[in-house]
Amino acid sequence: MSQPMKTSPAENSVDSPASGAMVFAKKLLFYIGGMLLISVGIIISKLAGLGISPVSSIPYAFEKIWNIELGLACSFFYSFLILVQILILRKQFKPIQLLQFFGTYILSFFITIMGKLLVIPAPTNYPLSLVYLLLSIVLLGFGVALYLTPNWIPLPAEGLAKTIVQASHEKCSFANAKSSVDITFVVCSAIMSLVFLGGLETVREGTILSAIFVGRVVGFFMKRCKAKWTHWIEQ
Repeated sequence: MSQPMKTSPAENSVDSPASGAMVFAKKLLFYIGGMLLISVGIIISKLAGLGISPVSSIPYAFEKIWNIELGLACSFFYSFLILVQILILRKQFKPIQLLQFFGTYILSFFITIMGKLLVIPAPTNYPLSLVYLLLSIVLLGFGVALYLTPNWIPLPAEGLAKTIVQASHEKCSFANAKSSVDITFVVCSAIMSLVFLGGLETVREGTILSAIFVGRVVGFFMKRCKAKWTHWIEQ
């Protein structure tokens, strides 16, 4: 009678679930890596000079009007959004959502660092500005897809949209809430720019294109890659 073939521990572990520490490390890699790409996308979007993404439009107005460095301005503004969530939800606000401050400071730090480290020549013509803008849209969408994959605490803009959904008892969908939040940011930034700068310096065609296409890029990567990414994280 033939003996059953023995397999080595290494072979048995090929499809075995990863340890808790390894899963956490992989999720952290996606979360931090996504934030890094988002920050690079924001800097390139700013360099394009065609308007910045809606979620960064108000901090960008702070920078243009009061010369507050963009990363620091994002830190202030996103912290304010967390406070708004607390005011809306009151006792329903869960303390774990305070971890949004963690994501806020990571992203703000990366924006500041990337603003200093990225040595990229400014575009010299409109077509090149469009190339920069399209690159920023891809980086922003890919970065958002990466940071959302672990399903950890969202950044404050998405957190505010979720707060609106919760406060409406889910009568308002997340997509509609997110659109409303983005539109509010753009309108406020445009008003600030008109009042203090005398023109639409913070909101331009790039802002509109980012609002339209970043979400689609996110959907593209989530649809085609999230299952593979999740499988890699869990193995």
